[in-house]
Amino acid sequence: MTRSRLVLLWFILTIPAGAFAQGNQAPVALPDTPVGRAVGLFVKALNTGSLAELEKFHKDRGGAADFALQDFEFAQQSGGLDFQKVAKASDFEIDIEAMTRKAGRAVILHFAVEPTPPHAVSDVGVRPAGGPGPGGPRGGPEEASRPAADVLAGAAAIVDQAIADGFSGVVLIAKDGKPVVERAAGLANRSLEVKNRIDTKFNLGSINKTFTKLAIAQLLAAGKLSLEDKLGKFLPDFPNPDAAAKVTVAHLIEMRSGLSDFFGREFEATPKDRIRNLADYVPLFASKPLVFEPGTSTAYSNGGYVTLGLIIEKVSGQTYHDYVRDHIFKPAGMADTDAFELDAIVPNLAVGYVKRTRANIYSLPARGSSAGGGYSTAPDLLRFAEAVVANRLVSAPYTAWYLGGPRPDPKAPVPTSAGPVRGGLGIAGGSPGVNAALEVEGAERLVIVVLANDDPPAAEGLARRIRLGR
Repeated sequence: MTRSRLVLLWFILTIPAGAFAQGNQAPVALPDTPVGRAVGLFVKALNTGSLAELEKFHKDRGGAADFALQDFEFAQQSGGLDFQKVAKASDFEIDIEAMTRKAGRAVILHFAVEPTPPHAVSDVGVRPAGGPGPGGPRGGPEEASRPAADVLAGAAAIVDQAIADGFSGVVLIAKDGKPVVERAAGLANRSLEVKNRIDTKFNLGSINKTFTKLAIAQLLAAGKLSLEDKLGKFLPDFPNPDAAAKVTVAHLIEMRSGLSDFFGREFEATPKDRIRNLADYVPLFASKPLVFEPGTSTAYSNGGYVTLGLIIEKVSGQTYHDYVRDHIFKPAGMADTDAFELDAIVPNLAVGYVKRTRANIYSLPARGSSAGGGYSTAPDLLRFAEAVVANRLVSAPYTAWYLGGPRPDPKAPVPTSAGPVRGGLGIAGGSPGVNAALEVEGAERLVIVVLANDDPPAAEGLARRIRLGR
């Protein structure tokens, strides 16, 4: 539910220099699309090194000042960026190979904007460039695969160093369902000086979307819906008749619906204490025109996952929060996981901090949704991972689909027994004062959980260091 908005400074600081040869290059031709125009202006503002210029960039698009602060910190660390070439692009998302101006490090800048004007920035990420360069090792996703024994060998030292450097949150690394490394550091509430514990409840951001997809998998397995069902079958009074007639369940899951995001000017103007139920999110996005024909493009949409939650409510006869509690959290033994209301008294719950100086309570809805914003603990997320890989939450074919495999054949017989699922899960969530990462390697039953009550990339950067061993 929280906006995915991550500038990953840690990657910049650790990528070996010289991965690309430098030299005079022609200006990179950016596509004449909403994201192409926006990324050009963004990097121009970034390269000034001026907080005021970055604030103006985001203000012109209805963005929050917190994002400008994150970008300013990134500008100071990197010295700015020089484009090399466009790696891939759609109308609303783009990947660009670039070089940092400090130390000449090769990176991939991922940049996305909301599909509706004024095209606010919805996602920023920086990762090592994938290609080998003169004198530089390979970077990118292929680095992710390391044997569990190798990951575990150096994990404790990496975590302890992060804590020494000021990490605030919890880390749990487990093998075969048993914790191997457990750490809690920093303060859950800095005003009251309450320390984080291994079972402290943290905001998960968009990690909650994975519970929503699993709920859909359960309803698919029960024959209560299909991926080709249209939105209007379940929500005939949906405010956008065009969407009701064209958007399928699969489009919503795959971010190919064309529905707008609910973040934007309307969200910023809405008192957050009025956003408590899924229906409260609907006026923020549902009546807007489709930004593209469903299935023809991809754009990140929290509104799409709110709509999935509404479908779950209609099909199951329960509220979304009751459904996931009864069918996912309770069966997995996740007693400390829920979408707690922010004004409720919840023991052992971490407050998120922006720039480590102020609480983020005024930027969060009163209660999270099927798009994110719920709370969980590291032990509960381990229980969730173990339940998933053991096919205890849905049958094996649907678990495989949930983890990114092929669509299951509803006519095929359901296996009476199945071993632990192979494959893995890598999910994260982040916004100002919120960062969480969960990584699961099914074959070796290796689980990495990192939860932080600080800005990104506090948790994701540490999870990556653990996985890569540096």
